[in-house]
Amino acid sequence: MAALIMWACSGSGLQASCAAIQDIDSYRYSISLKLQSEAFQQPSEATPSPLSEFAEVLTSLLSDMQLEGSFVAPDRSQALLRFQDEELELRTIGDQSWIRIGDIWQEQTPTPDEDVLLTPASVCMDLVEDLAPSLAAVSGEEEVVNEIETIHFRLDKADLQGFPVLLGRSGEEGLPREFGVDVWLERNDGWPVRLEIVASDTDEEGQPISLELFMEFSDIDDPTIEIEPPPVSPAQT
Repeated sequence: MAALIMWACSGSGLQASCAAIQDIDSYRYSISLKLQSEAFQQPSEATPSPLSEFAEVLTSLLSDMQLEGSFVAPDRSQALLRFQDEELELRTIGDQSWIRIGDIWQEQTPTPDEDVLLTPASVCMDLVEDLAPSLAAVSGEEEVVNEIETIHFRLDKADLQGFPVLLGRSGEEGLPREFGVDVWLERNDGWPVRLEIVASDTDEEGQPISLELFMEFSDIDDPTIEIEPPPVSPAQT
């Protein structure tokens, strides 16, 4: 992934940067994703049973999930993931990482330079690059989001080339029948304070496919945000 994505928004003169997220001392965030597509609902019949069960859990996670997280510079992060009736939590402090499934915490080996779950930085770099050409031709409106001054850009008829892939379709099939994108960029540094994407269509067999993605920052540079090591599980003592 590129460390920096920048473009000019001609309507406001604002430049946006995913890298600007790295300059925030602390923040909280929320991400939700709902995806309906046959490509994500039908596991391969040739897959062995244990892997099929894992694939089913992974599909549930990807198709309907809510994520709440926080970050404290330089290297403390926390993420709470909810999907169906399950809950999973991750904490990272420096080179230490822990995962909680249910009530049990376990220490794990973190993967350098790789996001295990969705983060604001990864959402920005994976999606904003596709939105950049469209944003360049759109004028925005000033709006305050969570006490942050932003410029709000609304895309409802732009050429959003990333959408077909997100819905499990090829680029040749074109954009969804209905879609909308709203992006709120921080007024001075241009990082995406809020992002909303909705899309719906039908596949070749007439089955509905849809995507809803929401991301939002809050509590920017809040000194009360704390991320501490979790309690050690009895099995680890």
